[in-house]
Amino acid sequence: MSLDCYVFFDVDDTLVQWKRTWQEAFVQVAREAGVASTTRQAAAALDSAFATVYHQCVRKHAPGGDLHSFWLDYDGQILALLGVNHDLDHYAGRVWDLLQDLDAIRLYPEVTEALDALTDRGAKLGIVTGRPVALPDLNRLGVGHYFAPVLDAFNTRSTKDEGLMFRLAAETAQGVRRPAWYVGDNYAMDVLGARAAGINPILVDRRLAYPDPDCPRVTDLRQVADIISNGE
Repeated sequence: MSLDCYVFFDVDDTLVQWKRTWQEAFVQVAREAGVASTTRQAAAALDSAFATVYHQCVRKHAPGGDLHSFWLDYDGQILALLGVNHDLDHYAGRVWDLLQDLDAIRLYPEVTEALDALTDRGAKLGIVTGRPVALPDLNRLGVGHYFAPVLDAFNTRSTKDEGLMFRLAAETAQGVRRPAWYVGDNYAMDVLGARAAGINPILVDRRLAYPDPDCPRVTDLRQVADIISNGE
């Protein structure tokens, strides 16, 4: 059965699996700077920074497109929340090195098969992600060619929670007269954000953290094509 639709994907924890967590990277670098930290403290610092300064960093660095400067700025502020108060550019650079390592990320095992199944049945694919820039990693992992458009923070000069990315995705699908679906792993950010823009959400729940969501749920991306086909 043909899938005459547009399917947009989140990137991190949906297509891309982190082999080293961000929390672990910040704990390691904080300790290198002489500050004892735990993964729980790092997680709290990450949540706080995202809520308070991520938007500012996007607006500051997106016009120039300097991804490295963005991460030095943003990661430096996270380290400061953990108590690192010296050589922030140096230690933020260490976080960058750890998370940009070629071995830091990989695709989930079923990703390529799932994307092939969707495109073989006629679906168009795109990306909506809060990442500052998504395409370099997608290209490096061999899947960048599947997606157009790639709507990320630098391209849209906005963050995912502001809703613009989802509205642009909906307009893209409307422009070719196709229904739109969005596949992401975060209920509040992805399901509610997509739904607010009139996009059908599919929740990726590999850890079974959402026992009774009010939307279709998958544990494997190969299930997406059948959900769309059945119109669930």
